Amino acid sequence: MTLITLAADAHDAGLSFWDELWAITFDPAHIVSELIWQLVFDGLFVALLYGVVFKRWLLPRLRREIHKDLDAEHGIEHHDDHIHIRGVNDHDD
Repeated sequence: MTLITLAADAHDAGLSFWDELWAITFDPAHIVSELIWQLVFDGLFVALLYGVVFKRWLLPRLRREIHKDLDAEHGIEHHDDHIHIRGVNDHDD
C-alpha cells in the first residue's frame, strides 16, 4: 500500500515521468518487495517445477520410453547382467 501512496504522492506533486520512475525504483519497500517475489518465483516455481517435476519425473520417463524404442529398433534385449543383440554373431556374451 505504501508504494501506491508514494506513486500517487509523486504524481500529485507534479513530478515528471522519469522522476516518478526513479522514486518508485529506489523506494526501499519496492526493492524488498521485488526481492521477496523473486525468491518466491525462483525458489518455488522454477526450482519445484523444473527440479522436481521435469528433472525427476518427466525426463526419466521420456528417456526410458526413447531407450525402449531404440532397443526394439536395433534388436537389443536387456537381461540382469548382460544384453543380447539379435542378428549379430560376433558380440561379447
